[in-house]
Amino acid sequence: MTCREVSRFLQEYFHDELVAADREAVDDHVAGCSNCQTYVTQYRDTIRAAKLAAEDADVAGLPDDFVATVLHAIAQEPR
Repeated sequence: MTCREVSRFLQEYFHDELVAADREAVDDHVAGCSNCQTYVTQYRDTIRAAKLAAEDADVAGLPDDFVATVLHAIAQEPR
């Protein structure tokens, strides 16, 4: 697996949507690649920051369906 492939798989990786072989390939690559380790950490930290921001967000004036969609997406992200 290449660094570029890891970046393409991250969304599915964090949603636990990868087949076992692909997940293992990502894990193996990241374990040996300091650049990807940094990238995965930053990706995970960004998800956490977005969740925290959403929890504190003032949703007044936003369409209900938009708020529901965002909250559903946040609930699906790994902690």
